[in-house]
Amino acid sequence: MLFPALPFLLISILHVLGEVANSRMIRHGTKPLLMPLLAFFYILTEFNFSFLFIAALAGGWVGDLFLMLPDKGNKKTWFKLGLISFLVGHLFYVMAFFKKGSLSALFSPAFIPAMGFLLFGFLVFLGMKNFMGKLFGPITVYIAVIALMGVSTTLCFGIQPRNAVWISLLGALIFMISDTMNAWNRFVKVIPHERVLTMTSYLAGQFFLVLGYVQFTA
Repeated sequence: MLFPALPFLLISILHVLGEVANSRMIRHGTKPLLMPLLAFFYILTEFNFSFLFIAALAGGWVGDLFLMLPDKGNKKTWFKLGLISFLVGHLFYVMAFFKKGSLSALFSPAFIPAMGFLLFGFLVFLGMKNFMGKLFGPITVYIAVIALMGVSTTLCFGIQPRNAVWISLLGALIFMISDTMNAWNRFVKVIPHERVLTMTSYLAGQFFLVLGYVQFTA
């Protein structure tokens, strides 16, 4: 199963090394390839692939491209467009996982990790609410949606293979951690080596979301 993922994994390692070396050439040369290669892995592994899931990866790809562009002044135009792209991607993830699960899962032990995602999102909001400035509304919505994305993975408990659900859930959690570090670094306090930490966790989160989802049944 993992053989089709090798191109993504190798380019991901190269990209992270580019972040460590602070090489703009490596970063910009590899970043546009990351999500297409992950989509390639998904399509080759999943015979009846979901267009919703492909759209989610496409949202991440467009977001990656926007965040590569330098913002000038205080408008943060590219950051805002990147935020919107990732937001749309998360909404597609929610729909993709919802199709494979059921709300009835929330009346089971899956309720616990579901509430964990909501609590995580709420704590991030509390920690950042005084630093968001004019982006208070968009960032608040983004936090809510990515927490909902995490919750959507828990809807698959009891319906899809347990290990596969845990893998996707782990991916959602790591993705949330990645976005939290990125936002915290931008708006609250500089995090040492933030780019390395953010990209490593972002790529791991996306990979685990896919790795779990491809093991789901119809």
